[in-house]
Amino acid sequence: MNNLLWVKCRTNNYYQTVKRLNTLNINIYKIYYNENTLYLKINTKDYEKIQKYLVSYKFLVAKDLGIVKIKKIIKQYKEFFICLIIGFILLFCLTHLIVDVKVVHMNKEIRELLTDELESYGIKTLSFKKSYAELQKIKKEILNKYPQKLDWLEFEVDGMLFIVKVEERIITDTTKDNKKCNIVATKDGTISSLKVFQGEALVQENDVVKMGDVLISGIISYNEEEKKRVCAEGDVYAHTWYTVKVNIPLNYKEFAKTGHKKYNLIWVDKNKKTLLLKKRFATYDSNTKLILKLFDYELYLEKEEELVEKELKYSEEEALKVAITKASTNLKKKLGINDEIIDKKVLKKSINDSKMEVEMFIIVNEKISKTIEIEDNTEGIEESDTRDNQNNN
Repeated sequence: MNNLLWVKCRTNNYYQTVKRLNTLNINIYKIYYNENTLYLKINTKDYEKIQKYLVSYKFLVAKDLGIVKIKKIIKQYKEFFICLIIGFILLFCLTHLIVDVKVVHMNKEIRELLTDELESYGIKTLSFKKSYAELQKIKKEILNKYPQKLDWLEFEVDGMLFIVKVEERIITDTTKDNKKCNIVATKDGTISSLKVFQGEALVQENDVVKMGDVLISGIISYNEEEKKRVCAEGDVYAHTWYTVKVNIPLNYKEFAKTGHKKYNLIWVDKNKKTLLLKKRFATYDSNTKLILKLFDYELYLEKEEELVEKELKYSEEEALKVAITKASTNLKKKLGINDEIIDKKVLKKSINDSKMEVEMFIIVNEKISKTIEIEDNTEGIEESDTRDNQNNN
């Protein structure tokens, strides 16, 4: 059925022509006669048979169908389809191919290390881009492989350029300067976790500590006798608490988009901007797109979206939610990168002069350890040990 086509033939004797076709065992799927012209729907093989044995009837193709039509279209527009395929291949390469891998770091050793590692994962010049999940897995594996050399790693794909941003891990050897120190609490709290790398832990989980308490001691003792002093190393986290007050106006203003849009052209000549069309909105939000760059000259298309100012009012419930979010945000700005809020509670709220005042109690899991240098009395310890040995002898 895919090789069917319509053929036509001018004839004054409809029945005679059909009879001749039947003698050749021609399969006729459809037939109609109009203005001395006979139209037949047959397959291509039968059409070839007609052309060979019924030359005097002058059958012509009236309309191609199925595969015949497709083949004819492909043959007719062969150059177009070739260009289209090449275009798709080029587009695929432009969106999936990496033409250069750039490692951003001052240290040549780090650059070479990462270049070799990335090549082992197939990330190199003229290689195909990997998915976000694959890149995250590769990043994690590289960081785990070189914990003493690499502190932070980030991949960035900019068009066909693969950029690697890296921070080298700088390890300070505290034994070189012979410092002796304790780790003390910077504030009150309840110990939630601690890691001791060097020194002797004086607290454990769920202990309540005060600001200034020694958490990890640099004095190593055995049987209540001081044996050695080191610079204590470790991380101590505790549950701490804060009281935060915020004020939220019940009446507020907000800009909303009207849906009206206008376009402008911006000409940049050596960092000097010239607006080619006048702005048509009093208040608007805009974004620009580079459409032409020639040496120091650039042309941008700017899309403006009109904004209108609306006066709105929070309900009491909405204002409370905003206050809780604001209190958490303000506190997070004062916390460390690994600190986190674990609980919060509204102590009291009140509304005065169209303003909600909220006081909150917030519990935070944060790092409270700080290194404090201590005096070194190891000489006294050594002298005491020497006297003890002499007495024993």
